[in-house]
Amino acid sequence: MSHPRNLTRFKTLDAIAADPRVEKVWDEGADGVWLHLAPGWNFEGQAGVRGETVKELIALFQLVSCGDPS
Repeated sequence: MSHPRNLTRFKTLDAIAADPRVEKVWDEGADGVWLHLAPGWNFEGQAGVRGETVKELIALFQLVSCGDPS
């Protein structure tokens, strides 16, 4: 069973979904894999992160920083 905040079919995203910086992870098909950040966290001033692939989303997640979105 996947982590409850991991709304994708990708079990590799369970660790990210379990991270307290993340509210949910979902798959938009052709529009990529997304995650929404918890309050107090941002990615380049945004409240969400989008990757074309699971691998890209995992890499981009490493760039999440403390602070509210712009």
